[in-house]
Amino acid sequence: MKYSCFALVLMSLLGASLLAQVNPVPTINGPVSPQAVVPGSGAFTLTVRGAGFVPGAVVNWNGAARTTTFISAGELQAQILASDVALAGGSLVTVTNPLPGGGLSSSSFGMVEIHQPILKMVLAQPHTYAGREKGTRVFTADLNGDNKLDLIQLGVKGFAVLLGNGDGTFTRSAARTLNTNPLGFSFGDFNGDGKEDLVYVLSGGTQAVVALGDGTGKFQELPGFGNFTKPVQTAVGDFNRDGILDLVVAAQDGFYILLGNGDGTFQSQQGNTSFFQPYDFTPADFNGDGILDLAFFDTSQGLVAVLLGNGDGSFQPPLEMQPGSEDLLLPLNDFNGDGKLDFAVLSSGPPWQVGVLLGNGDGTFQPPQYYPTGFMGYPPFFAAGDFNSDGKSDLLAYSTFSLVAGFLSGNGDGTFQPPIRVSLPGPQTEKGLIVVGDFNSDGLLDFVIAVGGAEVFLQTPQ
Repeated sequence: MKYSCFALVLMSLLGASLLAQVNPVPTINGPVSPQAVVPGSGAFTLTVRGAGFVPGAVVNWNGAARTTTFISAGELQAQILASDVALAGGSLVTVTNPLPGGGLSSSSFGMVEIHQPILKMVLAQPHTYAGREKGTRVFTADLNGDNKLDLIQLGVKGFAVLLGNGDGTFTRSAARTLNTNPLGFSFGDFNGDGKEDLVYVLSGGTQAVVALGDGTGKFQELPGFGNFTKPVQTAVGDFNRDGILDLVVAAQDGFYILLGNGDGTFQSQQGNTSFFQPYDFTPADFNGDGILDLAFFDTSQGLVAVLLGNGDGSFQPPLEMQPGSEDLLLPLNDFNGDGKLDFAVLSSGPPWQVGVLLGNGDGTFQPPQYYPTGFMGYPPFFAAGDFNSDGKSDLLAYSTFSLVAGFLSGNGDGTFQPPIRVSLPGPQTEKGLIVVGDFNSDGLLDFVIAVGGAEVFLQTPQ
């Protein structure tokens, strides 16, 4: 009898242990490698870096699973077929972790451009998708699961969802009118139904709002939650590795962690307001342990900072770094191709330069090396990506009230060529942040500027 009881207790303990072994939601960091390949170049091995990878994780190429090798919690390698790159085009790269927990890297993705390298950027006449109100910002994600990038277009008093047709055009699928300016959009699958959801805060408000997606590009808002002092931004990731996406909210008095319940709701906020004022949160694994960390701009100190994650939803004290400007998001990339995440920041005054901070792989960064953008007046916005499809990360700066951009071609070692003037066809009279993607699937990166709406600039084939 006692052996039967012992066996029963042992089985209960084993069962509890198995239930506790839940896989985290994966996150993709920065660019995949290679970022670009030549059409017809044949099969190759794709390296994907991120956080929360587990044995059995699968890399998806435009939604189709590819043979994947688990290297570590921060690295996967996938075998891409020759047929995948036979013709010019682009691919969205995602990762799926197995059950229990796990799921799709719904809050992040990678891109591979299939195109011959080009010598210069030439842009087609842009198309503007005007909003009901003056545009303030644009975000991009695959909101309806068709492996085509869509747009979230913010206005002064509302937002609209524009579904990508895959040819550089967009179709409005939903719009929401609000009493004030929506801020800090993030996306991910918050209720585990395999459909992309949204979360945002309102200017001057005190709460965050989750909008659950139905898989078609339409969203149903839930009641607001939390109690924040003038929230300005959100960020998403599985910070406690329980297979459920969590939320970070940056507010005037600090930042807050809200652990997810898995049904679109969140637990009570856990605040940290003692030593900084965060802005421009970027979740990623900065020290290579496979656990999500947070980087941000500390407006109280004027410095970029990193919080290393403990894997349970808490973070270590901040590692403060170099000064920069808080006027734009911090572009995250691997500018020298060493597998360690780097940052780019804007200098604090004219002549406006981009400072590149190469990562040491432990959450710290080297002092910035500055590169001129060619702009002297208003501070430019800028973005990172492989714009010339040569497999090396570049920088693109766009100045307010200007008809030109500055293209800084990357050398692949963390340094950049002098800026080349790129003409922007069409009038731009308002400032706007850049969002990057291959919106017409031709193998060349495009970009969108929030200029009284969403102004889409497509590269033309060379």
